[in-house]
Amino acid sequence: MPDIRVGVGLSREPDALAAAREAVQGALAQAGLERAAWALCFFTGAHLSHADAMRRIVLDLTGCESFCGCSAMGVLGGGVEVERGTAVSVLVGSSPRLDSHSALLPRSGEGMAHFRDLARARERRAALVLLPDSYQVDHTLLRGRMAADLGDTPVLGAGATDDGTVGISLQLGMEGVRSGSIAALGLYGPLRLEVGITQSCCAVGEPHFITQAKEHVLVELDGRPALHAFIEQGRALGMDTMQQAAQELLFGFPLDSTHPQFVGEACLVRPLAGFDQATHGLVVPYPVQNQTTMGFMHRNPGTAERDLVRMVDGVAERLGGPPDFGLYFDCAARGRGLYGRAGVDVAAIHRRLGPFPLAGMFGGFELATALGEPQVYTYTGVLALFRLTD
Repeated sequence: MPDIRVGVGLSREPDALAAAREAVQGALAQAGLERAAWALCFFTGAHLSHADAMRRIVLDLTGCESFCGCSAMGVLGGGVEVERGTAVSVLVGSSPRLDSHSALLPRSGEGMAHFRDLARARERRAALVLLPDSYQVDHTLLRGRMAADLGDTPVLGAGATDDGTVGISLQLGMEGVRSGSIAALGLYGPLRLEVGITQSCCAVGEPHFITQAKEHVLVELDGRPALHAFIEQGRALGMDTMQQAAQELLFGFPLDSTHPQFVGEACLVRPLAGFDQATHGLVVPYPVQNQTTMGFMHRNPGTAERDLVRMVDGVAERLGGPPDFGLYFDCAARGRGLYGRAGVDVAAIHRRLGPFPLAGMFGGFELATALGEPQVYTYTGVLALFRLTD
């Protein structure tokens, strides 16, 4: 018997309970398991009203000891991406060499440190999946909590959403179904984890120095009104209207402002949130700091697809062998809305890595540890590949 067994099942059955049952059975069959030690479940917003019944089906059929899941804009599994339709994706796993622990945490993140303490007490490597409520969990505060409580425990995940119509997300756990919380699953043991991050946009023009900022307002760039720089960059890209610029022109904030990079995990991207008429400034959902660097980012399907291939190649090379399983957390603003066609990301992953158990979701934001600290990303795809080591 292999040291690790993992399987993924996806169902597009319109009946939520039938879909949960089919997805679990498919996952168990792929893994060659009758029962599982841990499980993850992602479901689209169309199934919100049946969340608890689906949760009970997953628990009954898998017999798992650790479980988490959430609602999402879309889900993926079995080489398929489903955006906004009816779908359930389930990942199950078991290994005598791995331990697991799950919990539903309050929106504050209180109790998160317990996952770090478990890893330290057992002197084992860990990976933590977090699925926060996109609507009710402040991701700026979440980042601070993760940085303070998790130490060097690697984090990955995404913000739970619905289909964009009601503004409600649900998180699932062994304890039940909640909203405004954080579903968490920790895996402990000799797991090698490699994470890749791809951006939906690319840097344009030269980086700018933030000469004046106030909280979430970019007031001046290089000593000039930030709005003027924004308009000039939009015109340079051939954008005819402010509406087009607001949709396609984003802001990149490098994690290392002294050596700014605007590719992959090195950069946090945020959208334009509004204009400050008093200062001719740009409102950004990010705590902007004076005397740091930023760059304009152009949301572009062609460059996004090329960066996706770069990311998948890089993470595959670093893993150094076939993955035992993987998780992919994609931004809800990617997928068909970015490329104009469905299934691009999953196809690129399997084209490079071949068939392996891969599950995931489209979320409101993405989580990953980069440059030694947990980060909150937007407009990205986060690929996590797991491999049991000797």
